[in-house]
Amino acid sequence: MKPLNPRALLAALFATLLALAGPTLAADPIKVKFAAGPTGTTWYAYAGALRTELLNALPQGSTVDIQGTPMAIANTKLLAAGRADIGLIFPPVAAWAGRGFGPFDRKIDNIRGLVGGLDQYYQRITVQTDSDIKSLADIKEQKLAVRIGTGPQGSLNEYIARLILAANDLGYEDIEAFGGSVTRSSLSILQDQFGDRKLDMIIGITTAGHPNTAQLSITPGQRFLSLSDKAVKYLEQYGFVTATMPADLFEGQSEPVKGVGFSTSIYAGADMSDQEAYAITKAIMDHRKAVKSAFGSMAGWTLEGASARENLAAPLHPGARKYYDEAEQAQ
Repeated sequence: MKPLNPRALLAALFATLLALAGPTLAADPIKVKFAAGPTGTTWYAYAGALRTELLNALPQGSTVDIQGTPMAIANTKLLAAGRADIGLIFPPVAAWAGRGFGPFDRKIDNIRGLVGGLDQYYQRITVQTDSDIKSLADIKEQKLAVRIGTGPQGSLNEYIARLILAANDLGYEDIEAFGGSVTRSSLSILQDQFGDRKLDMIIGITTAGHPNTAQLSITPGQRFLSLSDKAVKYLEQYGFVTATMPADLFEGQSEPVKGVGFSTSIYAGADMSDQEAYAITKAIMDHRKAVKSAFGSMAGWTLEGASARENLAAPLHPGARKYYDEAEQAQ
């Protein structure tokens, strides 16, 4: 037998050690703090389903701690401050953060997208079925004394209501000058007031199957208002995208509703390592079929939409980009 060259033996040993060490390093546990939403909400349920798939796919010993939060605005601030690792955020909110608009008193530039387009939301402008109001333009043109309801002060619904009014050359001051009012409160209170005809209109957001919207379609009955092309163009500056609510999404809604929309998306802080961002993105996307099966609202979640700019409104994390590049090449 020919004796082994000492240098060759050393090289072989080094290669073996690298081979053994590589998987060990790659399999380091990942600890994730997941900013979701209030317990009992759709977002909290989303996080629970995503947590299951993350733990099935991430290295053994990984943890996913779901945080109950006030939703998108709070989640953005938690990620920016490093108090959460990933979070559910609406793209318009990510766009506002990047501009220092609305609930953000300064620009936030350390939010990165991981997975976009989980579901589809639409603007929600509703009046009673027998209302004489046919469009938001009627309010300004006829100086109507309209009683409008929206979310609590500083909530996502309330900021969206401000923007929708601004897109129609209206503000709270105009509504009050015409003899109307703006009530900012919880959805349950707005629902009761709308049913008792103490409100003429509700402005906010909705998605397929939203329980509050569905209930108002039954009692007292509601009619959805579309947005003008001018209003849509205005809202696109703030992270919204053109979207049409299909007919029959809710009881009695026989016509499509033109306007804007956005999706729920998953973000991380810019300081997350590329390796962790890649692993989390891959775990979610490779197991999205299981998550989608639990939520009808996720029917439109696709590989292409997950990395689309309009579904993130923030830069894509380099680690997530690596996953999407690989997935595209594999198709």
